[in-house]
Amino acid sequence: MTVATNMAGRGVDIILGGRIESHNSPQPLLNLRGGEGELSKDSSQEKSEWQKKHDLVVSLGGLAIIGTERHEARRIDDQLRGRAGRQGDPGSSRFFVSLEDDLMRIFAADRIKGMMEFLKMPEDEPIENKMISKAIESAQEKIEGFNFDTRKHVLEYDDVMNKQRETIYRKRREILESKDLKEKTLEAILGEVKKIAQFHAAGYKEEWNTKELKESLGAIMPLPADFDEAVGKIETSENLVGFLEKLAADIYEMKEKQIGFEQMREIEKVLFLRTTDMMWMDHLDEMEHLRDSVRLRAYGQKDPLVEYKNEGHKLFQDLLAAIQAQFTSMIYKVTLTPPENRQSRVANRPSTNSPQASSGNNSVGRNDPCPCGSGKKYKKCCGK
Repeated sequence: MTVATNMAGRGVDIILGGRIESHNSPQPLLNLRGGEGELSKDSSQEKSEWQKKHDLVVSLGGLAIIGTERHEARRIDDQLRGRAGRQGDPGSSRFFVSLEDDLMRIFAADRIKGMMEFLKMPEDEPIENKMISKAIESAQEKIEGFNFDTRKHVLEYDDVMNKQRETIYRKRREILESKDLKEKTLEAILGEVKKIAQFHAAGYKEEWNTKELKESLGAIMPLPADFDEAVGKIETSENLVGFLEKLAADIYEMKEKQIGFEQMREIEKVLFLRTTDMMWMDHLDEMEHLRDSVRLRAYGQKDPLVEYKNEGHKLFQDLLAAIQAQFTSMIYKVTLTPPENRQSRVANRPSTNSPQASSGNNSVGRNDPCPCGSGKKYKKCCGK
């Protein structure tokens, strides 16, 4: 007799009579020393003993499966029944169910108890009726349907993230496979400049906030000394946008000449990838928080899934805009330090063992941008 849970042994071929002690299979192995097709004396004896046990179990009816509870999924019950009668062997199966089992208590207990009271059946008398079997099957179908709807609902939430993930991965793949990102870089720069101009200088000239316009642009790129004078001569928003886009492109061309064409292309790729990866990780956290909180909107008679899709779309659009803004802000600040200057600066740096050095290093974290202006993290640049 083997006592097991309803989850154990469902994938095992239980052999009537047990296994031959010296082998992992009921079929005796060939003795290679005696030649092909011949059995050793020990194997023949073991085979004979196993056959007697096998015949005895078969004469008793084979393997009997006794289930003491019905599982929520019929598939589990069917697999448990399937242990009997394997490979043509005889066998039987029988389930015993209590009205106090979770499956019966939640879905079918009231109906069956009502039937017992109607028929005036004693509580200690076992019930064997097709109505009971149908009630159990009906309860299992309800649970399976509920579980299916739950998985389907979770999948619908996951589909929202999958679409966003595909978009981000496609953009990263384009960056990795591209050899020249100048056009994409200028597109991001001009898009950010246009957004700033339309925010601070929309409508009539009297409504322009040139002070904040200059501050916003100055935080991104260096502005010429005659910027205020040039902006003062412009009368329309369209002309202002065109002027600022040309100014941003000219400043970028100057930056490219200072750094070099090939180096600038490499910097563009690194900054695009780094900005995208960092912003994407933060976005994943925001989407997780949104998924946890959006369920409460069901109390306001709103579909949480629809709200999650709408809010997730807004967050994703904000992510793309934030990537563009962060990249534009970083690309103009990139500077290259000559190797000899970097080596001399590292050599002149105080020893980390001294108290003064430890207090000074606290101002720059290892993951902070390097003060040298290379655009790299401190630990990957001067902090090596």
